[in-house]
Amino acid sequence: MKKKAMMTAVFTCVFFICGGLATAGEKDVSAVLRAGGGAVGGAGFVMLTGVAKLVSNDYPKVSITVVPGGWVGNITRVNVGELDLASTANTLCQLAEKQEKPLDKPVPNVRSLFSVQDTMYYFMFARKDFPADSVQELLEKKMEARMCTLSPGSVTEMQFRSALASQGLSWDDIKAWGGEVNFVKWGDAVSLVKDGHADIICAAALGKAGWAMELATVRDMKILEWSPELLEAINKRTGTRTETMPGGLYEGIDYERDCPASSGEIIINADVPDDVAYAIVKAMAENEKEYREHHAAFKPFKAEGMAKGIFLPLHPGAKKYYQEMGYLK
Repeated sequence: MKKKAMMTAVFTCVFFICGGLATAGEKDVSAVLRAGGGAVGGAGFVMLTGVAKLVSNDYPKVSITVVPGGWVGNITRVNVGELDLASTANTLCQLAEKQEKPLDKPVPNVRSLFSVQDTMYYFMFARKDFPADSVQELLEKKMEARMCTLSPGSVTEMQFRSALASQGLSWDDIKAWGGEVNFVKWGDAVSLVKDGHADIICAAALGKAGWAMELATVRDMKILEWSPELLEAINKRTGTRTETMPGGLYEGIDYERDCPASSGEIIINADVPDDVAYAIVKAMAENEKEYREHHAAFKPFKAEGMAKGIFLPLHPGAKKYYQEMGYLK
């Protein structure tokens, strides 16, 4: 009995020692990574600051520095190694996979890491006195509209440009009808509407957007309706999906609107070591609750959904973790 007890104690010690060594070895994963978000304070930037925090908490030797970027350009920057990882939209990854404009050049060094599973709504935020209640009406009547959106080449500008293209139109047509198109930051767009120099902001937001909340408190605003036919055409052209934007997000707007929508995706350079990619997705999966609390838009984030809704090939390190957890068939 004494011998048996001694052997049990020995095996128990070995088990815990080996387990401790394995854990220590895992935590020894180290890397210094440069990550590209979107504009400071924007959705892509928020996505990655949350990732950087959670990963460094679990893996102190993995340092992720988040720098400003753009969702379209981030894919190219990751491909050439200027960035190690970045935030972007799954619709853009789909375009990159198909090699369609503006991502019509091969990106052989870009890999998918995980889906954020958020919902980015694209909507036209208009002054309440604008004489149209739907996007279709605006376009069919060739109405004079003074519009604002982000800079050319941004995912927001591209999305609305593609929406127009689905109807055989362009920004030039808006101008030809007597309208204007201002490519400005959100804050500047708010100022233009507040001062009566613009009518519509072609917007993108993860639920509530601070700039839109501010504008709705000083101006009566509305969200133009997308027709089912227009939504179908946009989704087919750009890879978005139709999602219902809830009412009550902005003052005076208590109704729902069906909008084109996309989700955020985190991408990574293929040369990032497998153990580093594995550590990142493991930290995110094991801290899913904390990531959901990082921003209200990330409430849908779940570990089992990280490998879903992505288009570019998975990084081998991420794929290994998902397979171990049964998230991939």
